[in-house]
Amino acid sequence: MKSVRCISTFVWLTALLLSLSTLTRAVHGCPFCRPVKTTFTQDIAASDIAALAELVERPEFSDVAKDELPSAELIESYKATFRIKKVYKGSQHLDTDQMVVALYTGSEPLGTLFLLRGVEPDAPQWAPPLALSERAQKYVEDILSLPDDPADRLRFFEDYLDDSEEILQADAYDEFARADYDAVKAIKDDIDHDRLIGWIKNPKAPSHMRSLYFTMLSVCGQPEDIQMLEEILTSGDRDQLAALSSMASCYLTLTGAAGLPLIEDHFLRGGVMWDPEYVHTYGAIMALRFLGEQGGVIDRGRILQSLRIMLDRPQLADLVIRDLARWEDWESMPRLVELFQEADEESSWVRVPVINYLRACPLPEAKDHIEELSKIDPGAVQRASSLFPFPAGGGAASQADPAAAERGEGSPTGDAETVEPAEAGKATWEEASEKVPRQPDQAADQPPPPVAQPPQEKVAGNTDQQIWVLIVWIVVIPLLAAAVLFGLMWLILRRPREPLPTEHH
Repeated sequence: MKSVRCISTFVWLTALLLSLSTLTRAVHGCPFCRPVKTTFTQDIAASDIAALAELVERPEFSDVAKDELPSAELIESYKATFRIKKVYKGSQHLDTDQMVVALYTGSEPLGTLFLLRGVEPDAPQWAPPLALSERAQKYVEDILSLPDDPADRLRFFEDYLDDSEEILQADAYDEFARADYDAVKAIKDDIDHDRLIGWIKNPKAPSHMRSLYFTMLSVCGQPEDIQMLEEILTSGDRDQLAALSSMASCYLTLTGAAGLPLIEDHFLRGGVMWDPEYVHTYGAIMALRFLGEQGGVIDRGRILQSLRIMLDRPQLADLVIRDLARWEDWESMPRLVELFQEADEESSWVRVPVINYLRACPLPEAKDHIEELSKIDPGAVQRASSLFPFPAGGGAASQADPAAAERGEGSPTGDAETVEPAEAGKATWEEASEKVPRQPDQAADQPPPPVAQPPQEKVAGNTDQQIWVLIVWIVVIPLLAAAVLFGLMWLILRRPREPLPTEHH
């Protein structure tokens, strides 16, 4: 079925080009959610023309015949005819009842309604048609008339977060995942609390949905919810502890500093009877990081006390060193110097973050410590400088993770885990330190930890370099990606014509 795979590649490359500009500007504000795909709103906004169309005609070939057709004729076999029923965008280029031709590789019957999206209206290039049920059609038309106010939009999408149609539930989730956290807080009084608790208690809820549910509960939760959260947090059940970052943040938002001892004892401290798994420890740290950045719930000084607990676990201490530096916790300097000096084969990766902490510290003794430690491990000092040339401010964005590099591991992977171009202006060290490698025992469906928004800091890097980094992210990389995709499409289409079976004598 090589030819079928080729045409499928062609179709999806076209779709990817349609959404490329949107993806490069993606910014998601929900702190513990990761968008899975572009939304209907984004897809239509990125298109020049969009319409509801009925499938009225397509060539019929058997699967065997399709597999034997040459590439050019195979493409022709997937050209289907659609009748425009409603024009959502680009009415100057489309008319009702107009017939259009688009590639369609699905198996929906004639008469099915589809959402068509395209670019270049004078010679339309269509993304793969998307079949819509009657409810989905109404959903698309409703969102096109929604107001621009983020809170008003979320009020609409909340009703679809547990929808029976997967395509609608997924779109509603992605809208929440991309919403600003302040918009989530703005709908506090409109969230159906009892329904939300029911969603949380559903054992079949995927982890990314649980992340969103706990984020919503953090803004509308009641005192009686605390006991439920404590039971889940102390259960030791890996399934219930999925989405721990948002769960812990929700719990601490409702309890305040009084809830920190539970988080510390169960997820930060390593003991004889209980040694928390890596993914759980990291989830707790992400929750503390978010609360430290968000402010207004727990004093940052108290959060720092919790994070310092990790300095007693040298193998994982690198997870919090960046936060200690960014929040100017210079009191931890003596302990960090000890960690560097005492590092062994199992904790040697802590040395690069320690050097970066010292480089960010304005105190004169920090420089003295660097000179002292360079005699113990000059390679660590050199790697810190090469990986992170701007430890205290903005600069050239780096995707390297010093801890992963020291451990000999690759960059992390996860559910749609990428470095967002919109965050390229963050301090190099901060951005890279957010990316922690997935551990072998981490649940495969565990959403990547959140990227907490850093406070505004004085930029110590080179402004021109920052500008060039943004240009590379926003302009150069999308253009290169488009060139590669067009090159692949051209290779598919130029493949030499193969003789049909009937042409053999």
